[in-house]
Amino acid sequence: MANDGQRWVLALGTFDGMHRGHYAVLEELLKMARELSARPAVLFFAPLPRQVLRPDAPPKLLTSLAEKVRRMRGAGVDTLVRVTFDLPLSGLSPADFLQKYFFAVPGFQLVGLCCGEEWRFGVRNSGDAALLKELVAPHGIQVRTVPPVMLGDAKISSSRIREAVANGELMLAEQMLGRPYVIEGIVEHGAGIASSELHTPTANLADESLQLPPYGVYAAYTNLGSGEKLPGIVYIGDAPTIRGVHNGHPVVELHLFDFQGDLYGREVNVTPVQFLRESRLFSSSEALQAQIQKDLSNAWMVLTSENPRENQGLGR
Repeated sequence: MANDGQRWVLALGTFDGMHRGHYAVLEELLKMARELSARPAVLFFAPLPRQVLRPDAPPKLLTSLAEKVRRMRGAGVDTLVRVTFDLPLSGLSPADFLQKYFFAVPGFQLVGLCCGEEWRFGVRNSGDAALLKELVAPHGIQVRTVPPVMLGDAKISSSRIREAVANGELMLAEQMLGRPYVIEGIVEHGAGIASSELHTPTANLADESLQLPPYGVYAAYTNLGSGEKLPGIVYIGDAPTIRGVHNGHPVVELHLFDFQGDLYGREVNVTPVQFLRESRLFSSSEALQAQIQKDLSNAWMVLTSENPRENQGLGR
């Protein structure tokens, strides 16, 4: 943000998942920027505060950093400011936080702030919206807060969406996100067993920071960046038959129907459509291979049906 005389309005938050509540904040940001003849920008924190403050039990992410950035820009905000959340930042009082990041920035003409009604800042979350308004008022900065977006009798939040995904309630997660839940990742080299022994080549996605649905096999669609939905099947689990033990480190293995090409190093988005079966230990690789053929057939029937998502209860 250069010292060019430009006026700015900022939205504040972590924006994990970019759900409907976050979009409501960005809509208010853009409205505020128009009214104040200012440029809109988003100031967001990464990693998530709880990842730093609770390293023993960090929250799983709903979106990668790249996906979050794409969605914020897709909402109409081109200027994004990433602030690294660390222990020194977490120890700042609300007043010191505002002084360091806003008031003491040379040439930065801030005229407005926008955040969720329940957003907190400063050491031990001691700052709320009322305090924010009080602290910035002497600087002529307007503050607008956005109430939570409700679904049913509960507010939409990143933690509620994580819980829905973890429980396999993907339709509920979709309602809160405002779009289908996706697993995003970079295709990496795996052990090669799926191709050599199971005759079903897979693309391996590895990002243990992401929130995953329950272990099992899902009919799925995949977007390779072209916008086209490619049908396939995805396995999520710790592959006990291949690895020999339940080691707690999940793999996400994707197989696309009738696909020819090299996916290594490419970013893909996988949308689980319907749960087919749980992950389990098979007596042999031959037994697993036979089950995979059944899974492929079942996934094909789901994805070629008229309404592939209508019965998405995930078998639970």
